[in-house]
Order: sequence, then structure tokens, then C-alpha cells
Amino acid sequence: GHMTHTPVLVNEVLNLFAPGNRDCLLDGTLGLGGHTRAYLEAGGSEVTAVGLDADPAALAQAQAVLSAFGPRVTFLSANFGSLNDALAGGGIVVTPPPFTHILFDLGLGSHQLSDASRGFSFRSHGPLHMKYGRLHQLPEASIAALNHLAQYLGNYPDADDLIRELAVTDLADVLRVYGEERYAQRIARALKQAPVNLAAADVAASVARAVPEGYEHGRLHPATRTFQALRLAVNRELESLSHALPQAVSVLVPAGKIAVISFHSLEDRIVKNFFRRRRDLTVLTAKPTRAAPAEIAANPRARSAKLRAAQNN
Repeated sequence: GHMTHTPVLVNEVLNLFAPGNRDCLLDGTLGLGGHTRAYLEAGGSEVTAVGLDADPAALAQAQAVLSAFGPRVTFLSANFGSLNDALAGGGIVVTPPPFTHILFDLGLGSHQLSDASRGFSFRSHGPLHMKYGRLHQLPEASIAALNHLAQYLGNYPDADDLIRELAVTDLADVLRVYGEERYAQRIARALKQAPVNLAAADVAASVARAVPEGYEHGRLHPATRTFQALRLAVNRELESLSHALPQAVSVLVPAGKIAVISFHSLEDRIVKNFFRRRRDLTVLTAKPTRAAPAEIAANPRARSAKLRAAQNN
């Protein structure tokens, strides 16, 4: 069914970008088109946008949502980690840089969480795949064992493959690095002992059995960090983000603005450090912008959202 996906921090993004005239947005994570629609509506009839999404299903829905804007929106099916290739492949001339504004919203779409066949949710009785769309041309993983496994399999591993094929120590590394999971070793051992091809719900249950009673104090499901780690490892999200940021800055006009909305500390750290490190950027957010209480009440996902922005010098 058609999911309504409420984009987070929309007003904050619009205040920051203040679109108008012939401004052009690069939405590197189009999702269901919510941010882009708000940008085009706010900016007036000459404002345009280019939207990327790695998930063909999301892209098709975004095209429906944004159909009223006609040729003002260009759609590209690609992962933002290969941004420059995607723009070139889409026939978008990148010299001089075309974009006044660039946005990445790193949130997991509710349309993906609701799709049981993808195994993103703890309650899901679907298999544990966790792939966003077709994976191709992903950057090298920061954990060598993941690169070796991809070579051995001849394709990018899904979450099931990681659990089945990685040695306990390597699986524990994945959970520690991508999930900041302190019981990584215990959980990895439990996952290796579980029968193969388990549904997501069963994997979540075996993680819960492996960790001490009262872990996370009921705030989070005990498998939250494990699922995050598997998802980030399968889709190489942190590596893609690290690749995407410098590519994005290269297509940003002088005085153009780049904004990134992240949902957990690992992503936020990458963005913060990147913005700080670049001499050609001025940081616009000393502290990340958070959602207002009213938005959090209406959309609980907004609670963990953090917006950081920088301006091209």
C-alpha cells in the first residue's frame, strides 16, 4: 500500500535553505519526496530539484508524489555514494556546479520498516535481508572481512549471509563498529549458534537471550544495536556517507548550503567531523538542530533526528 512518509525537520530545512528564484536542490535521499515537495512549493515556479534514491520502489512513489511539478524534478536511481557518476549518467552538467542546496536525510524510511519481506523490523517474520534496493557499486567496507565475503560470494552479502558466513570474531567486529554494541562477542556467538535462515523476529529473540537481563533498561529492544549494525554493514551506509559528502560539496555553488539529517551518533559524527575538517566550508550549526516538541509528538521518529548544515565559502 501507499505509505505516507512524514519527512522530519521540514520547516527547519526550509528556513535554512530559503528557496527562491532559480535555486536548485539536490536531494540525495529522495525517499518518498517529502522534503523535495516542500522545497518546490516554498520556492516558487522557477525552483528545480534533482532527486536520488537507491530504492526503485521509493523512487516510483516519489515520482507519483512529485508528478505535479513535471519537468522541474529529475529522478535518478542511484546510491548517493556514487553521486558524481549518477549525475553524469543522468546527463546533468556539473561544471559550473548546478546546486544551490544539497540535502541528505539519512533516516530509514517508514515504507521500508513496514515491508516485512525486507526484515528490517524486530517483529518481522520475513527473512533477514536488510538490503535497500539493488546494491551495486558500493564503496569498500571499513571492515576487511566484509570485503572478503563480498568477493567470495560474488555479490554484496545480506544480513543472513553475514551471520552465516562470518567468523564469530568478525561478526563481533561488525556489531561493535557499526552498532557500538558492548555485548558484541556474546551476541555474535549466539547468532552463530542459531539455526540458519531465521526470521528477523527469531534473530531478535536470540539476541535478547544472549544479553544480560535488563540490558538497555527497557528503553530499546535489546536487539536494536545489532539490527542497526547489520543494516549499516549490509548497505555500507557509513562508507557511502563518507564518499557522498565530498562529492556533494564539489557540485555546490559558491555560498551554496549543504544539510544532513542523521538519526544516530555514528552518522552524526561523520557529518560533524567532515564539516569541521573542510577549509572551504563554514559550519552553520554549532550544535545540531533538533525537532521541536510538537513535531516529536506528531512523529516520534523525529526525536532522534539531528540536522547539521554548512555553507560553501
